[in-house]
Amino acid sequence: MDTMIYSHRSSAKDRKCSCAVRAPRAFVRTMLGAVAATASLLVFCGPGAAQSTSASAQLILDRVIIVDPRDGKLTRNARITIDGGKIIEISPAGGPAPAGSARFVDAHDKYVGPGYLDMHAHPLAGDSHPLDAADSSANLSLMLANGITGFRQMSGSPELLQKRRNGAFQPSAEAPAVLAMPGSILTGANAATPEAAVAEVQRQKSSGADFIKVVDVGPQAFFAAEDEAKRLGLPFVGHLPPSVDVVQASEHGMKSIEHLGPRDSVLIACSTEEAALREQIRQTPARKPPPLPPEVLAKLWEKIIVNPVVFIEPSEIMRYRRIIDAYSEEKCRQLAARFVTDGTWQTPTLIRLRTMTFGDASNYRNDPNLRYVPAETRQLWEDVAQEYSKRISPAAVATLSAYYELQLKLVKLFQETGVKMMAGDDYGGQWLVPGFGLHQEFDQLEKSGLSPLTVLQMTTINGAEFLGRTATMGSVESGKDADLVLLDGDPVESVQNLHRISAVVRAGSYFSRDDLDQLKAKAVRTPR
Repeated sequence: MDTMIYSHRSSAKDRKCSCAVRAPRAFVRTMLGAVAATASLLVFCGPGAAQSTSASAQLILDRVIIVDPRDGKLTRNARITIDGGKIIEISPAGGPAPAGSARFVDAHDKYVGPGYLDMHAHPLAGDSHPLDAADSSANLSLMLANGITGFRQMSGSPELLQKRRNGAFQPSAEAPAVLAMPGSILTGANAATPEAAVAEVQRQKSSGADFIKVVDVGPQAFFAAEDEAKRLGLPFVGHLPPSVDVVQASEHGMKSIEHLGPRDSVLIACSTEEAALREQIRQTPARKPPPLPPEVLAKLWEKIIVNPVVFIEPSEIMRYRRIIDAYSEEKCRQLAARFVTDGTWQTPTLIRLRTMTFGDASNYRNDPNLRYVPAETRQLWEDVAQEYSKRISPAAVATLSAYYELQLKLVKLFQETGVKMMAGDDYGGQWLVPGFGLHQEFDQLEKSGLSPLTVLQMTTINGAEFLGRTATMGSVESGKDADLVLLDGDPVESVQNLHRISAVVRAGSYFSRDDLDQLKAKAVRTPR
């Protein structure tokens, strides 16, 4: 039975426009440890910008099936009453529709769960992903249209933190919530020495950063920054440079490792040749930026950010091969036990790893969802795909493919051993479209062997737990935020049912399937 809605409900276009942050094109030298300067952030308000704000009337969802992400329990034939953006009551369904201005939705047999959390994304552009002003608002609309009600912004800057302090990220009914944000990413440019790393962490603390994100610094600077962040009460997360021992990073208190490393910084600890491989890394000279004119160098860094695999050294691919051949499940389980003991989380972003591994794959290049990507960005991705075809040999592709399969195996092992994980897609990289990327991540997590319940947990309650916000989000309970997805199938029965979104509730405002389709239609950038 189709969802029935009673009483007046304002459309998206009737809601008042609020301002969204604009971040101009910029880049970060993440792979080689240098950062380009970020231009000043501007405020943008106009058609397509994030809309406002709280629901003006009570909302009642009747005859729904509530899904508890903690254990998969279903509460059938329930009524959810929402007011002021909060769930104020859960009761048995039935009875007449309320009088007055309340919105009454007969959502007969729709499965209701908490809204999805994308725990690794770059929709605000920050200082590491080149997007223009229109994209930021379109990105957020696409995320909401795909059931995402909150996200962890994984790149930031002093300017972006200042904008937040000035109120630029007020809650919006037509955009997912910004759950957490760092300052500038730690690289060789701002954290080359232990002293510089500590000073940068202190600056970010004073600027209001929610966490510290590291990408590429040497071991001494890495541990100095990690220890200082811990002292100041800031979670220390991000990439694990290959030169940093993963066990030591975990023991020092690294809160989350992104992208399973990336590269080989985690899986190296699962190899029986770990000692020899680490010695090889120690003896490998640090790569330096090539002597190119600044404009040419900027374009090169931009391509590296899009897909670092395209510019990978042959010696590193050979190292991957050795890790594959010398893989030890016993060592991997020991590493997993370390993560469990230390409380070190993982955000695999398998879809990001896959799009990098298969950078010129036709299914990505011909994805119909690319219509939501600006033409300039699409052309950049296509240029990088052509570079991939030229630079990566068939033998290297075979090794990278086998390495990706090992990463899938690693995710399953982590789940079996109790390592805490979250879902994220790393939107901002090649072939990843905001909102849709997280759903691709669901499919890759399923491919790794995870159960539907585990995938559901990774995109709901786990993110809430990581952020310390289970009192207000992550499940459907009285008193919690009214950020919900309504599904046409049981997500505990099949991962594929996570895609079957019937409606979304964000901050108490109800978006029907038609409303969500309108959000997508307005976000089209380059019709095919």
